[in-house]
Amino acid sequence: MKKIVLFVFISFYLLSGIYSQTSGERAFKSNKPGEAISLLEAEIASGNVSSDSYNYLGLAYFQTGDFDKAIDAFERGMKDGRAGKKLLYFNEGNVCFAKGDFSKAESCFSFVLAASPDYAPALLNRANCRLKMQKYPDCIEDYKKYLLISPDSPQRDAISQLISYLEEEVKIQEIEAERIKEEEKRLEEENLRLQEELARQEEERAMLEAEKKAAEEERRRKLLEDVANSLQQTDSTSMTAGAEEVLDYEYESELE
Repeated sequence: MKKIVLFVFISFYLLSGIYSQTSGERAFKSNKPGEAISLLEAEIASGNVSSDSYNYLGLAYFQTGDFDKAIDAFERGMKDGRAGKKLLYFNEGNVCFAKGDFSKAESCFSFVLAASPDYAPALLNRANCRLKMQKYPDCIEDYKKYLLISPDSPQRDAISQLISYLEEEVKIQEIEAERIKEEEKRLEEENLRLQEELARQEEERAMLEAEKKAAEEERRRKLLEDVANSLQQTDSTSMTAGAEEVLDYEYESELE
C-alpha cells in the first residue's frame, strides 16, 4: 500500500499580545533554546512562572533534541495550575511522535480532543499516529473528520488519496482475516478429528492389550491346572499300588 507522509507540526504558541516577558521567554522567542532552557529552569525554580513557562521550556528542550526532558517539562507543567494543559498535551504529543512513541502521542492528542473535539491540528496528528500503528479504521475516521473541519486544508487531496488507499487496505485485511478465520476453523476441526482418531486407536490398542493379557493369564492358568492334575494322578497310582500288594501268610490253624 502506498503511503503519504503527512507533516506533523509543533505549535510554538507565540502570544500576540504585549505583556511583561521573562528573560527565558525572550531568549526562547529569539531562537536561543540553550540559553532559554537555563533561564526558564532558573525562573521556574524561583517561582517566577507564567502560564507559558513550561511550554516554552519543553519546546526549547525539543529544539535541542532532548526529547525526554521536553516531555518531562510538559508533564511538570500539567501539575502546575497556571499552565494551559491543552497546549502542553498537544506539544507533548508532537514530541512523543517525533520520538517514535506513537501510542503515547495518540493518548496526548486524545486528551486534547476530549477538551476540544474540533481542534483540527490534534485530529490530524492523532490520525497520523494511528496510521503509524496501522489502526486503519480509526485512522480513516480521524482523517475524514479532519477534512470536514478543515475543507480548505492544503493537504486535502493527499489526505483524500490516502483515505482511498486505507479503505482498500482495510477491505484486503478483512478478507485476509476471514481467510485466516476459516483456516483456523479447518485446522481446529482437523485437529479434533485427529484427536478422536488417536483416542479410537488408543482404545483399540488397550482392548487388544487386555485380550492378550487375558489370554496369557488363561494359558498360565491351564498350564498350572495341567501340572496340578499330573501330580494328583501320580499320587493316586502310588496309593493303589500299595493297596494291591498283599502279604501271603501261611500258617496252620490251631483248631484243626
